[in-house]
Amino acid sequence: MAIAKINKDMMFWARNYAGYVNGYEKELPEDIRNKYESWESGDKFPTWIQLRNVSKRYKVPTAFFFMKNPPEYGKIPNFVNYRKLDGGSIYKNISPFLIDNIHTSENRRRIFMELSDEMNENVESFEVFEGEINKYGFSSFIREKLDISIDVQKTWLKKDNRKDINHYNFLNNWKDVLTEKMGVLVFETFDVDIKEMRGLCIYHRDVPIILLNGKDSVNGRIFSLFHELTHLLLGESAICGEDFDRDIEIFCNAVSGEFLVPSEDLNKNSHDSLNDLANMYGVSNHVILRRLLDLKIISKKEYDLKTNYGKFVPKKSKGKGGNYYRNMIKYNGKPFYSIVLEAYETGLINGSDLSNYTGLKINQVPIIEEMLYGG
Repeated sequence: MAIAKINKDMMFWARNYAGYVNGYEKELPEDIRNKYESWESGDKFPTWIQLRNVSKRYKVPTAFFFMKNPPEYGKIPNFVNYRKLDGGSIYKNISPFLIDNIHTSENRRRIFMELSDEMNENVESFEVFEGEINKYGFSSFIREKLDISIDVQKTWLKKDNRKDINHYNFLNNWKDVLTEKMGVLVFETFDVDIKEMRGLCIYHRDVPIILLNGKDSVNGRIFSLFHELTHLLLGESAICGEDFDRDIEIFCNAVSGEFLVPSEDLNKNSHDSLNDLANMYGVSNHVILRRLLDLKIISKKEYDLKTNYGKFVPKKSKGKGGNYYRNMIKYNGKPFYSIVLEAYETGLINGSDLSNYTGLKINQVPIIEEMLYGG
């Protein structure tokens, strides 16, 4: 078989780029796992068939393995916080599955920015918060930037004259308005364990990223959305966790809670039932209970009893089930799809570009367009 005389250093770089390090090597397919060390040491060269398999697994072009020096890109951001369900030890290593989602998100951002620039589309500039560091100031700043009053927020409970008690309408509206009004791109992960991360953000001066875990509950994603936004407003990237840097985590949770369920408004409606309040604001029952506790409307004893002494665990999403096209919009985001489809319709990109950017076939475009714009 034909041998591919690669640069062994590039083989090492590609494995690190893909995240198969620090114990995650065991996740590699057997045909790669048993040979990668000899390829990286230079003792052996892969065949062209083996190299193509490695290229697919590490998600880099085969040409990369012949480069003299590694490319500049590919570094994972310096995340500073973790927020997980189990409250266990900090994940010192990010899994290849999450790394793949991070790389994909960064690539989507690059495409979004390039197409927006070429089509002279205005993308709102992101501003870090420079006022006094308290939850009321942050919450007011977000409310002002998004230009969504609490009364408008409450109308999102109904869609097509039906109550959206699962709060999908809240989540989708918040995601869209964050891009439109604050220039933040929101994506969701595919196939990442919720124990590793529930939400993360990647700070960029222009078009920062929020990445939510697609396996999380809808209410969990809504809360994480504004938790991560708070990190961005502080000018930092983060994978968030309750067991690390408690002060900043508590603060981000407080901002998210105050924004989604404002104190003044909740005081007016505190006698409503728990379910009614959760539906009114588009949050979980647990968030309402926490807000009622913070405002001293219920006692710590009541809170503990209703949340099983703080051991409340939200329901997970059904994951990859459901409509394929809705899932694709969920993972990629409506703003990303919209800019790519517009570029295709105006002839700026061709069908091959469209497929490379979105994974869609040309005959699938009308279906996505109908879901995006047809109701």
